[in-house]
Amino acid sequence: MRFKKYIPLLIYLLLIIGCFLIVRLTERLVEPDKEQGEEPPVSSEAVTPESESGWQETPEPSSAVESEAEPSPESSSKEPGYPFYEKEWWEEEEETDTGEEEELYRVPVLMLASDLHYISRKTHDGGSAFWEMVAQDDGKISEYSDILIDTLVEEAITDKPSALILTGDITLNGERENHLGLAEKLHQVTEEGVPVLVIPGNHDIKNRNAATYFGNQRESAEYLETAEDFFAIYHEFGYDQAFSRDEASLSYFYALDDTHWILMLDTCQYEDYNHVNGRLKPETMEWLEGYLKQAREQGITVVSAGHHNLLSESRLYTTECTMENHDDIVQLFEKYEIPLYISGHLHAQRIKKHKSEPGVAEDAYGIQEIVLSPYSIPPCQYGRLEWQAEGGMRFETVQADIERFASQRESKDEKLLQFKEYGPKYMKAIVEEQARKTLRAIPEELKDEMVELYGQLYYDYCAGNAMSWDKVSATRAYRLWEKIDPDSRYVKDMGQMIEDVKQDLHDWSR
Repeated sequence: MRFKKYIPLLIYLLLIIGCFLIVRLTERLVEPDKEQGEEPPVSSEAVTPESESGWQETPEPSSAVESEAEPSPESSSKEPGYPFYEKEWWEEEEETDTGEEEELYRVPVLMLASDLHYISRKTHDGGSAFWEMVAQDDGKISEYSDILIDTLVEEAITDKPSALILTGDITLNGERENHLGLAEKLHQVTEEGVPVLVIPGNHDIKNRNAATYFGNQRESAEYLETAEDFFAIYHEFGYDQAFSRDEASLSYFYALDDTHWILMLDTCQYEDYNHVNGRLKPETMEWLEGYLKQAREQGITVVSAGHHNLLSESRLYTTECTMENHDDIVQLFEKYEIPLYISGHLHAQRIKKHKSEPGVAEDAYGIQEIVLSPYSIPPCQYGRLEWQAEGGMRFETVQADIERFASQRESKDEKLLQFKEYGPKYMKAIVEEQARKTLRAIPEELKDEMVELYGQLYYDYCAGNAMSWDKVSATRAYRLWEKIDPDSRYVKDMGQMIEDVKQDLHDWSR
């Protein structure tokens, strides 16, 4: 009976314990069980979208209420139980990365060379017949023709331009063997992913001066007869990649990218023989106008390259350089506002803007022409043309680094290892000797002084180096020319060369 009086107390204690257990059970149901790794429920207003990388991107709040609904410090702490933090955001990005990087747009860059006049060692042995040919030439450094081309090839592979463009006279005199040897070297460039675009010059097709030089014998050599012969050797260098080819010539259009085209113009005449002067056929004019019109409508920039000159570029060489129908071509190009035409043939570096009439403002539109100096004649330079990000263009000349090429191959040839000194000296010696033969009955030391002046002026003329009439006319050497042989063609030539190149012609921009 004494126990019965404690029953109410026991029931009360059991009720208290039961209430406690119910409260704890309720808390277990409401709060996350951290040991089980469960997340607490979050208001839908506080949920942020996940990007593809796995990193949460918090949207900007659209109201004061939304800006206050930011995750609490607890919900954003890096605790191992929260699945979002099982990986860092950069690890998540690496896992979903496909390995493909978006390629950035690169404005076109062109490497431009003209008048290579390549002569393979398969067509000469360096004997007396070869050197007799060299002595009668205009300073081509033919003994190192292979080295010059190999250097050009290596620099194209190293610099990775958008294209290497060769504007004609790519062989000495169109010998088939020289064409085949050059094409083999150019393959090295295309194999490294650099496109090569070629067109012929007046030396390259149906040139009956093609020859070999062995011992003391100069003998006629096989040459390319037709445009089809040229195409058969060089179709991989521009023609196969062209989006349009002219049926009447070896001209073609090549797309550098969606907004830049190159028009490679065959300006040569070789149906009957290799004419020195050039022109465009009416069929070619009609073909190219259709594409120039299309380019203008689509906002595409077209730059043209050909062998012969578009403008009258020289007081010294007034014939056979500018195309016969150049006025018609200028009119067509300016109708579609072509900015630039690039040529060779003249064997002198030139930059000139066409003016429709005297007194036209300097900043008025007119097509520009850049004439490339011959790569085969020292200083053995080529051109580099680059479009600017804002849409302009910039050109500069670059001297091939023959010394570096020779040094890397551990050459023992001092001429190559000191080519910057040897090359100009060699070129000047050729033309100096030709001038010397016209001088008679005067002391040799005076001849030396006179021809040295002519050789230096001729070198600067071809290279595009500025000359000063005041400085030249004040020299004793020039006064000797005027006194001893005033009617000489060399006196006249020096005056014309100085007038042509009063400033450096190594760079241009627009």
